[in-house]
Amino acid sequence: MGPTKVIVKGGAIHDAKTGKLIKEGFANRQELERYAAHHYIVLPELDKAGRPWELDGKPIYCLRGTRYESLDDDPLHLARCQDCGGMGIRVDELTVESDCIRCTQCNHEFDARLEMMET
Repeated sequence: MGPTKVIVKGGAIHDAKTGKLIKEGFANRQELERYAAHHYIVLPELDKAGRPWELDGKPIYCLRGTRYESLDDDPLHLARCQDCGGMGIRVDELTVESDCIRCTQCNHEFDARLEMMET
């Protein structure tokens, strides 16, 4: 059982599964992140432009820094794009021998394992 997954609606956070209001009155993203850091909740992932990551219309959450999950607690093989902060999804091509990831926002292609080794 992980943290409660929430969604943000107009300065308020709601339980993503039930829609129940958890807390309202947040003025900005920093206040939301500060609240989430002190409570057992996780906010949806955002790219650098502030757009939420979504897969099949559902928000994506990052747990423990590198593990991504859907709202249904399904583990997902995703990576953050270094260019735009968007959601990178594995490219399923038979000719690709590496772990090629393509960003859904900017279409940048990268190898997540190689980029982790470089940093």
